Amino acid sequence: MKGVATVLLAVGALLAAGCGGDDVGGQADANRTNGKALFASTCSSCHTLLDAGTTGTTGPNLDQALGYSCAQGFEESAIYSNVLGQIDLAAGRMPPDLVTGQDAVDVAAYVASVAGKDVPGCNPSGDQGGAETTETAAADG
Repeated sequence: MKGVATVLLAVGALLAAGCGGDDVGGQADANRTNGKALFASTCSSCHTLLDAGTTGTTGPNLDQALGYSCAQGFEESAIYSNVLGQIDLAAGRMPPDLVTGQDAVDVAAYVASVAGKDVPGCNPSGDQGGAETTETAAADG
């Protein structure tokens, strides 16, 4: 599992370095509330994510795939870049262009801010009360 996380983060690092990806408004301008809604409507049937209450089994469990990187101290921005890159490079059973542009940025920022809540040592976004605080603040912004 650590090997998968390492590969995913390497792809994210390349994307952050300008080798791909479409970071329209950027992570700082992302609407995590919109990202959560989009995740629920487009990603939930395939991916497990505790914060979203989803239990899909076709795609990776995002808490496990990203939570171990979080627990090892990777910054949320690295996880965000990784998720955005995976959305952009959709492979395997993941359809291309499932979400694009600012919607992809919103989903990536949401996932990066909450993934790994069930992995020991990971505290996404540094929240004490969960990601809802971050999402609400971003939406009310």
